[in-house]
Amino acid sequence: MSKYLTCITILFSFCFGHINLCAQANQDYFKIHSGALPVKIFVGNAAKAGTLLGVDGQKGIIYASMDGAGRMQLELRGLKKQNIQGFSFAWPQGAMKTLQAFSNEQYSKELLPSLRPIIYKVMLFLEIPQQYFAIHDNCLIYVKALIAMEQYNEAFYLLSRLNLNKLDSYGYRDFSEASLELASKMIRANPKSAKIARALLQKVTIRNNSADHASYLKLADSLRTQGLYNDAISEYARLGPIVQKSPGSPHAKIVEIWPIYCYIKLYETYSKAALKDARYKAAAGKIFNTAMQTVKKLDEKPPARQTNEYSLYKLIRALLRVQYARQYEQSGNELKAAEFYRQSVLEVTEGIVSARVGLDWLPESLLMAGGAYEKLSLNEAAINVYKQVSIFYKGSKWAIESKKRLDAIPAT
Repeated sequence: MSKYLTCITILFSFCFGHINLCAQANQDYFKIHSGALPVKIFVGNAAKAGTLLGVDGQKGIIYASMDGAGRMQLELRGLKKQNIQGFSFAWPQGAMKTLQAFSNEQYSKELLPSLRPIIYKVMLFLEIPQQYFAIHDNCLIYVKALIAMEQYNEAFYLLSRLNLNKLDSYGYRDFSEASLELASKMIRANPKSAKIARALLQKVTIRNNSADHASYLKLADSLRTQGLYNDAISEYARLGPIVQKSPGSPHAKIVEIWPIYCYIKLYETYSKAALKDARYKAAAGKIFNTAMQTVKKLDEKPPARQTNEYSLYKLIRALLRVQYARQYEQSGNELKAAEFYRQSVLEVTEGIVSARVGLDWLPESLLMAGGAYEKLSLNEAAINVYKQVSIFYKGSKWAIESKKRLDAIPAT
C-alpha cells in the first residue's frame, strides 16, 4: 500500500470534530478491502497469471507475484525496461453492471456495498499509469457516483486518500475536479464542514489556466455565500497570485475585489459584537483598516466601466461608505451620517446602471440602495427598489428580505 494511503487516523480524528461522519465513513475501506488483486501480467507478448500485492509511489515500486517467478518488485517508472507491457484485471460481471449503470447516471445507494470490496482493492493501484493498468476510468465513475448520490463522507474519505498530483500528471485531472466539486457541495450542504473541505483543497494543485481558475473561484465563492468570510479570504488569497500570472485573465479583478467584500462583512460582524463587548473593538478596527487600505489600492486601478466587475467595485465603495455612516450615527453626528448615506447611494447606483440582472451581487446592491434611501427618508424611492427586487428575484432570499422591508415602511 502506498504511503499516501497511511494518513487516515490523523485526518479523520480532525474530521470527526467538525462533521457528523456516518458509520460508513468511519470504516477504513482501503484497509478492510485490501489484499492481493488477481491480474494478468503481460511480459513481452505473453500473458501470465499473477497478482498485484501493493504499490509504493514514493519508492516507485510495484509489489507483485507471478506464476513461475514468485514474488517480485517492479520499478514503477521502468516497466518497459523490465519487459512489462502492462496488467489487466477481469472485473466481475456484477461490478461492471453497476459501474455501467452509474456511468449512465442510474444511481442506487443500495449497490454500493457489493461494489466496495472490488473498487477499493482496485483503487490501491491507481498510481500505476493508465497505459499500464486501465482501471482509472472505472474508479472515476465510482467517485462521481458518490458525489452525485450525496455520499459526501465516503467521497471525502476516498479522495483525501488519493495522490491527486500524481493522477494529474497521468492525465486524470478529473479526480482533482471531483475534489473541487465535492468541497463546494459539502460547504453548501453544511457550512460547518468548511474546515474539512478546505483540508481536501490543499491536496488540489491549481494549474495556471482559466478553467482551473474558474473552478477554484467558484469554490471560494461558495465559502463567501455561506458567510464563511475568513475561509473565503484564505482561498481567494491562494488563487490570487496564480491568476496574476495570467495576463489578461478574466478572473483577475473579481479575485481582487471579493476579499475586500469579505473584510467589510467581517467588520460588520465584529463592530456589532464590539457594541456589546469592548474586547472586539480592536479586531473590528483592524479589519476595517484592512478593508479601507485595500479599497484605496483598488481605486488606483479600478475595473473598466464596461465590465461586470465595475458594479461590484461600486458596491464595495458603497458598503464602505455605509460603514462610515453607521459610525457617525453611533457618535450622534446625523449630518455626517446622512452625507455618507448619500454617497453610498451615488456609488451603488452608478454600479447598478451598468449592471445586468444575472450578476449575483446585484440584488444586494439594490437592497443596499433601498436601505440608504430609507435612512435619507426617501421612502418612495426605497419602495420602488424593493418592488424591483421582489419581481426580478422572486422566491429568493433577497425577495424575502425586500418583502420584510416593504412591510416595515410606514404607510403614507
